[in-house]
Amino acid sequence: MKILTTPDPFLRLTALPVEKLDKKLKEQIVDMIKTLKSAKDPEGVGLAATQVGINRRLFIIIFNNIPEIFINPELKNFSKATLFDVHTRSKDRWLEGCLSVPRLWGAVNRPYSVEVDYLTPLGDKLEKRHRKFEDADASYIQHENDHLNGILFTDRILEQGGEILRETPSGLTPIEM
Repeated sequence: MKILTTPDPFLRLTALPVEKLDKKLKEQIVDMIKTLKSAKDPEGVGLAATQVGINRRLFIIIFNNIPEIFINPELKNFSKATLFDVHTRSKDRWLEGCLSVPRLWGAVNRPYSVEVDYLTPLGDKLEKRHRKFEDADASYIQHENDHLNGILFTDRILEQGGEILRETPSGLTPIEM
């Protein structure tokens, strides 16, 4: 399974809902987990189906070395507080990156917390789940969900008037816009 990179137009699709858990989807999920775990430069935290050419509302995030599968996620109850409200000093903020946007990095000011309703495979069935995520975990959820809507983290940085940095052998260098 190959990770698509910009400017591949598939990354700009709004993904279609998953209708059922079938053998093909189960195989795709296993392949996505393998692909995510094998990403080393940089290491990936999450992977959306659209990043590997699958037009479905599905993403995987690895929390504490355990992959969690989010099918047809619905994000809600975003906090009014943002990451930049909580992490007021720029040195305390992390840079987002993306396996589909190699060698680019930037700080994205997202809501500090978010709740998500989603389905996850449990045997041959899809189980409903609801969870609240905060801080970096909330950022991962929002980043991957953006992929399902054809939005890249660089779009968010540009919307916010932020700075996109390019990774070079000598370090990170701002990109002129």
